[in-house]
Amino acid sequence: MKFTVADVPVELSGEGKVCAHILKELSGYPETQKNPEVHFFIHSKNPFEVPQDVTVASDIFYNATYFALKSTPLKFEIKGRISGKEPIEVHVCPVIGKKLPIEIRQRFRDWNFFTREETLAKNFMYNIFDFIIETKLLANNSSFIHASSIENQGKAVLFVAAGGVGKTSIMMQMLKKEGWKYLADDLSIVGSNGRVYFNPKYIQIYPYNIKNDFELYNLLIKGRGALDRLHWSYRKLRYGEASVRRRVDPRVFFGPGKVSSSAQVAKVINLVRTNVNDFEIDGIGPDVISNMAAEILSLEISPFFKYSCLCNGGGSDSPFPKIEEIKERAIRRFQEIFNNVPRYQLKIPLKASPSDLFEYIDKNTSIIHV
Repeated sequence: MKFTVADVPVELSGEGKVCAHILKELSGYPETQKNPEVHFFIHSKNPFEVPQDVTVASDIFYNATYFALKSTPLKFEIKGRISGKEPIEVHVCPVIGKKLPIEIRQRFRDWNFFTREETLAKNFMYNIFDFIIETKLLANNSSFIHASSIENQGKAVLFVAAGGVGKTSIMMQMLKKEGWKYLADDLSIVGSNGRVYFNPKYIQIYPYNIKNDFELYNLLIKGRGALDRLHWSYRKLRYGEASVRRRVDPRVFFGPGKVSSSAQVAKVINLVRTNVNDFEIDGIGPDVISNMAAEILSLEISPFFKYSCLCNGGGSDSPFPKIEEIKERAIRRFQEIFNNVPRYQLKIPLKASPSDLFEYIDKNTSIIHV
C-alpha cells in the first residue's frame, strides 16, 4: 500500500495478522504513486543482518546509515539516515510469543481488549510509525502536533494540550454539533501549506471521555459482544476510569459524513488545567504556544529521543538528528502557522469535568467561531 502523510509518500508491505491490522488503520491516508520516502516492511520471521561496523549502546546497534532495536517484542531496523528526505527502509519483525490457548483470556487481560497481534499493531503505530514519520514531515516543512482538530466550512480549529487535559472530550462533543467534522485526535498533521490533514490513527476512548453521555456510549458499544462490554464495565469499576479504553476507527465511530480530508488552520486554542477558580481565556503569543506545542510533541514521540540520545551520545556516527534540531524544526513550523491565525490559551479549573469544559465553550461561541 502506497499513501501520503501530508507531504511524505510512504509505502507499507508485509505479511501476517499484525501487518493486516496496521494496513487497516493506515487505510484512511490518501493513496499515491510517488516513490516512498519511507518504506515499511512487516516480516513474520527475523530478516535482520546487523552490519559488523556498528556501535552498540544499551539495547541498540547503529552506525551513520543503520539503526536496530532487537530486545523488544517489536524488533525493527532502519536502513538509511532518518533526518533528511533521502528514502529509508524500515524492517519490522513482530514477535508474537507464547499465546494463551483461549483467545478471550488474552483479551480479558488487556485493557484494550486486544489480542497479542492487535497490541503489536498498536505499538507499531506509537513506538515506530509516529517518530519516523515526524522526522520526515519536518524534513518536508510539515509536522505532527499534539492536538485534536475539527473542521467547519473548510476552516480548522486546533485544541493543543497535553494528555488528559480535555482535548479529546471537547472534540467529541463539538462533533455532535451541526457543521463540524473530524480531522484528528492525539496527533494532528499540519502541512507545509498551513493545512491540517485527516489522520486515520485510531482514537483512544476512556470512560471519562464519554461519562454521562449515552449517545457517545452507544456509538462506542455498537456492534461489540457481551464479553467486550463486560470487560469495559468490570475494569472501570474495579480499577478506575483510566484503567480501560477502546481504540476506534474515527470513520466508523463518527461515520464517513462527519470526517473531513483537510482544512486550513483558522484558530489555535491551548488547553491548560491549572489552579483557577473559573475558566479563563486570553490571547497567547505565537512563540509561547509554539514552544509549548514542541515540548508536548516531544513526549508523544519519546522513543525518538531515547534513540537520539544513545546514538549522538556515542559520537558523530549517528543516523538520528539531535533532539535540539528536531525541537527547533517543530517550533519554526508551528510559528509559521500560528503567526497568521488567532491564538488563545484557555485555563481550565482543576475540578472541571469534560461536560463543564464543553458547556463553557458552547456558551461562549466566539471561542471556536471561524
